Amino acid sequence: MRALTAAEQEALPRADRIEVVGITADGVHGVYAEEALAPQRFSVDMTMWLDMGAAVAGDEIGATIDYVEASEVVRRVVETSTVLLVESLAAAVCQAILDATSAIAVSVTVHKPRAARDTKSTDVRLTMARTR
Repeated sequence: MRALTAAEQEALPRADRIEVVGITADGVHGVYAEEALAPQRFSVDMTMWLDMGAAVAGDEIGATIDYVEASEVVRRVVETSTVLLVESLAAAVCQAILDATSAIAVSVTVHKPRAARDTKSTDVRLTMARTR
């Protein structure tokens, strides 16, 4: 897994992709001691890039990415891992998606609504994109 180059980032918006928005799961992730006491709600938006030519030609789910299964991978990572940083969680989700699917690249946005509650903000989100 590696970060995308500038050229790859520029090309991706024009490529075939599947987007899943608002995958929710509860997990124990955070720097502060009180965050280890109980799971908090996270939401993840995911974009997976792939060549959909074979899927279109054959109208077969086996030639594309099953977004329900991919969403379960995201949910499982959020629920079963324990990390301090949202950055680490995003990296773990990216790696799990690349391992479990045929995606050539993935981008995830992890939302942690309670992260900056002292600032009166409603959400903190981090986006990470990775490729094979």
